[in-house]
This record gives sequence, structure tokens and C-alpha cells, in this order.
Amino acid sequence: MKKRLYDILATFGVMAGFISLFFGCASIPKEADLKDSLRLAAETYWKLRLDDRFEDTYKMENDRGLPPFEKYRDLARAMRKIKIVSISVKDVSVHEGKGDVDLDWRYMLPKISKPFQDTIKDEWTLINGKWRHSFVVAESPSPR
Repeated sequence: MKKRLYDILATFGVMAGFISLFFGCASIPKEADLKDSLRLAAETYWKLRLDDRFEDTYKMENDRGLPPFEKYRDLARAMRKIKIVSISVKDVSVHEGKGDVDLDWRYMLPKISKPFQDTIKDEWTLINGKWRHSFVVAESPSPR
């Protein structure tokens, strides 16, 4: 009788382990889902940025090293000297809670009539299930 009870309890224990493992893994986002969500976050961020919606982009920034909103807004406005003609997500990669977005962008520099085209890397961090843009004070690009 004890052996039968032990076998039943062991079977239920193994089943409970598999069930918890199954449901536990089901809640972990897959890499493809993370890439899709990162692509959407980056597209949204840059659309808002091009529309000068700095309050909204500020909310999408990683808090680490982020200046107060007024300084952030002033830095973003100063970047208007570089007129972005177009920007689009070229590639997205995800690794250990970090994301890299390669952006194709065309831009115009002051007093130069020819547009430039370049690919830049945009860094993101996954915090509490949301992608946060890594705020970096950009340097002026050099013409190629």
C-alpha cells in the first residue's frame, strides 16, 4: 500500500513539475516576439521624435543617465540643425535584455544642399517588459 501511494505521489509530482515548467516557459517571450516589439518601439519612437513630440519620447527613454525633461527637450531641439529627411528600421537584434536597432537615415546638414545617407545603431534596454531607448547625446555626423 505504501509503495502504491508513493508511486501515485511521485507521478503527480512529476506531472506538476512538467505543468509548471510548461506554463513557466510559456510566459517567457520568444526572441521573435521581442524583435517584433523592439521594431515597433523603435518605429514609434522615431516617428514621435520627427514630429517633435518630446514629452512622449522622453517617456520611452531609459531612466539611467537621463537628464531632466527641459534639458532633454533642449538637446532634442538642438538636433534640428540636422534635418532628417527619412529614417527607417533596417535590422533588429536582441540579446540578454538588450536590443540593437540599425536605422537607415537620410539627413541634410546646414549649408550643404546634398543629403547624406548612413546607417546608425540605436541601443535599447528591456525594462519590466517594455523597451526603453538608451539616451545618448549624439555628436554631429561627419559627411562621407
